[in-house]
Amino acid sequence: MRTTLKLSEIVEEWLDSSDIMPSTRSDYRRKIGQWFRWLSANKVDQRNPERQHVLLFKDYLVRSKSPYTVSSLVTIVKLFYAYCDRHRYYNNIAAGIKSSKRRAGYSKLPLTSEQAARLLDSIAPDTMIGRRDRLLISLMLFNGLRTCEIERIDIGDFDLREGEPVLYVQRKGHLSKDDTVVLHPKTVEWFEEYIADRQFTMTSPLFVSHRIHCNNRIVRHTISRIVKLRLRAIGIDNPKFTAHSLRHTFGCLLIEQGYDIESVRDMMGHSETDTTRIYVDMAHRRRLLHDSPTRRIGDMILNE
Repeated sequence: MRTTLKLSEIVEEWLDSSDIMPSTRSDYRRKIGQWFRWLSANKVDQRNPERQHVLLFKDYLVRSKSPYTVSSLVTIVKLFYAYCDRHRYYNNIAAGIKSSKRRAGYSKLPLTSEQAARLLDSIAPDTMIGRRDRLLISLMLFNGLRTCEIERIDIGDFDLREGEPVLYVQRKGHLSKDDTVVLHPKTVEWFEEYIADRQFTMTSPLFVSHRIHCNNRIVRHTISRIVKLRLRAIGIDNPKFTAHSLRHTFGCLLIEQGYDIESVRDMMGHSETDTTRIYVDMAHRRRLLHDSPTRRIGDMILNE
């Protein structure tokens, strides 16, 4: 490093200069910290790594992490050293290093409608945690909400609009709750059951931990873990089925029910229709899986 600034000071300076949301800032800090911890674990001076170390780090990630995680962590390292190079703190040792290629939207699989029903039916509502998890999962299945959107919900975000029950949602990358989704009657019923025995204000977080002496808002990582545990409880224990699978389920079922892509885009909270096309492809692949032309062609050839 060609500066007397501490690494932590450079990191904070880099984050301060980035046009990112607070949640993204925390994510960047956590991810660049993984890089520095890897350097320490491999006895490399954190202030003087070389390009070969970035390549070794990437190789380590490829062998132990998902393509999404590899891409994300390598991108953060590249952004950090590009900043260092611009300010002449250090050479850009990550320039030109490629992130792992991944096809957006295919890292996780959707549930079938039968699996989704089984997931909801498996949650016993006789405890606060059960009622919380049932409501949480219904919002992900019936409205396609992301974990970050679930995390941000306050009790006062539930409302009536022209006689219809709605939820005001802060979408990914947005600073305010500027989107509205219509709620299923069961979701409304489960919402009322969940908050019935709670003391709250309209600004209270909807989903909390319910641990003894701790009723903090649950964060997205906890939400992902809750969904994963509930999936395992019904026998779905596969890395391709996670909390994001519930959102994929919603999108895929919308296409299968014949909704046009513009309507699906709006209901999913996408800014671009191209992002929504992954669900068209998902639905098409599922159709080919269950009604494969292979069988028909084979029957024709065999005269069956």
